[in-house]
Amino acid sequence: MQFDSEHDDEMRINMDPMIDCVFLLIIFFLVTTAFIKMEQDLSIQLPVQSREMKVEQPPTRPIVVNVRYGGDGRVEYVVDNERLTLAGLTANFSRARIRNSDQAVIIRGDRRVRWDHVAAVMGSCAQAGIIKISATMEIQE
Repeated sequence: MQFDSEHDDEMRINMDPMIDCVFLLIIFFLVTTAFIKMEQDLSIQLPVQSREMKVEQPPTRPIVVNVRYGGDGRVEYVVDNERLTLAGLTANFSRARIRNSDQAVIIRGDRRVRWDHVAAVMGSCAQAGIIKISATMEIQE
């Protein structure tokens, strides 16, 4: 078995596709740089508004309470993967209400849990002064 030594010397890497890609990237960066410079013209003097604009706070994330069936008739109240009692829920809601007067609570009750436990969470919200309360359910088609 003989190898052709002349054929091995002629093997080279084709650089044409890589050069094409590099030139396309250079053109892309040149074009986008020109647009950025046009948008950042600092010599413009903007008009001044005579009255203050009222900036509203973005809405806060609602507190999601999961009312779970824990087995043996026990019920668990879980907020952010932390188990709480009803007293703990009320304290948590009160702190949230102090931070934001427009705090909302979403209650997700397990179907095996009695409605009394969901109503207890609503009562805890009422004690803390939270009036935006909603309960979720799954709709089957």
